[in-house]
Amino acid sequence: MSNMNYLEIFYFHLERTIYVLKLQDKKLVEYWIEQLEITLDTQYAESLLTAAIFELSATDTDTFHWTLDNFSDLEPYKKLLESVTRFAIKKLINKGFLMGQDFSTTSQGKILLNECARAVLMADASESDSLLLEKVLLIPQQLHSLAI
Repeated sequence: MSNMNYLEIFYFHLERTIYVLKLQDKKLVEYWIEQLEITLDTQYAESLLTAAIFELSATDTDTFHWTLDNFSDLEPYKKLLESVTRFAIKKLINKGFLMGQDFSTTSQGKILLNECARAVLMADASESDSLLLEKVLLIPQQLHSLAI
């Protein structure tokens, strides 16, 4: 492995991280992340987890959803979802929607928005972006069903 360049090493670790995530075993994933942080570096582990979620959004949406549903409290995923939220709010404002009228945020970092705002936001989003946006968006009907 000493002959591998840094990019090759990163892809090596990325492939293993994706493999472990695809197993959808929460304890195993927790152990894997712990080992990455111990043997490599916390920042490097965060980069791997972020790259893995983007790769999964394009190749395995089931594992993508499972990972974010089970590990959204991990720092790299919290940062990613916060960035998606900021991006969505900025885009809504740039499209002329008003905070407090057309959309608002919840204490959990979700965006509650009307159908029109949602449609405009999702209109030109890539598949990966759509998957990430879906993790931070709520429409009133979803909010109602969460309360029941």
